[in-house]
Amino acid sequence: MTPKKEQIDWLFVLPDDLIAGGAQQVLFTIINYFIAQGKRCTVIFLVKKKHHGWEILEDKCNIVYLDNTSVYKGFFSAAKYIRVLQKTNHIKHAISSQALINGLLGFLKYIKILKNTRLVLRESTSIFLRFKGFKLLLYKTAYIMGYKKANLIICQTDLMKQQLLEALPWLEGHKKVVVIPNPVNLDEIAEKSKATTDFNIENAIVAAGRFIPEKGFDILIDAFSQLENKALKLVILGVGTPEEHQKLIDQIAQLDLQERVILYGYVKNVYPIFKKAKLCVVSSRIEGFPNVLLQMMSQNNAVVSTKCAGEISNIKGITTCNTHDVMALKTAIEKGLKNTDDNKTLYFNDYIKSRSIDNFVATMLNQIDN
Repeated sequence: MTPKKEQIDWLFVLPDDLIAGGAQQVLFTIINYFIAQGKRCTVIFLVKKKHHGWEILEDKCNIVYLDNTSVYKGFFSAAKYIRVLQKTNHIKHAISSQALINGLLGFLKYIKILKNTRLVLRESTSIFLRFKGFKLLLYKTAYIMGYKKANLIICQTDLMKQQLLEALPWLEGHKKVVVIPNPVNLDEIAEKSKATTDFNIENAIVAAGRFIPEKGFDILIDAFSQLENKALKLVILGVGTPEEHQKLIDQIAQLDLQERVILYGYVKNVYPIFKKAKLCVVSSRIEGFPNVLLQMMSQNNAVVSTKCAGEISNIKGITTCNTHDVMALKTAIEKGLKNTDDNKTLYFNDYIKSRSIDNFVATMLNQIDN
């Protein structure tokens, strides 16, 4: 007699455990929500444990770190692990936010390993603007392999959906491609914003994110160097590869800003720091949608952002400027420091509430079921 299978309500597959990454952060929020709803969740990371933050979920769901140091090797390990997993478990839903993993999950459904699993694939960045050459070819291959079997494809903005359908016209009318803005956990924000912090840097302009070219921190540092107010300091929260870190250190030294630009490192709870900042800024060249912008808006009414993603221009109350433009960012920062519209807090709160995790999940489930 064949043993009865256990049920996994939601299987999440992520490249690594860096919660500071936008895509991982969104999935972390969704996982927390489902756990609170009593759903059985399994989380698979393609590589060994590197960072901290997921420990709070270890006794609430099944967290698996595959024994790899390379994400690319992790694809093969993940395929093997999921194949074994489905033999003893009925996997009801699977979800991913990284295009190559999306392709893997779709391929596993195509070859019947995830035959009866409802597959939700989330777009995390504008692939066709961000990558070129071999990397773009690799991503296009993933789309062809995996996206035809998706039950739902989630884009963060209308612009992202438009770019996806223009690049992959065979998706038009073939699969369900919908726009659901990134969610935020209002309860988590309220709780984390109450925490105290030893951050005591006065007159701080604060930015946050991984040290990668897409975040535009080099542009931000150049723009900051042009500001007339020399009492201001620039604090960048985050980490990156040694190479990207060193590039920023060299740039700061060349501009003689060692006393005024601080690479603060990884911060587990950014909310109290955003609250203390004189101004918060997103300097990205390109994003799917910068989740850090929502975090900033929840704590501070002085927020500047480049137009690095669709919809940002429509957010009432933030000061925006074009991407890749040092002087435009400098002007936006100056304007943001002077803008004291008291209604901005109300604008921001209303906007963030519209992106609640409850709304996100309800919309997602409704789209899957229809």
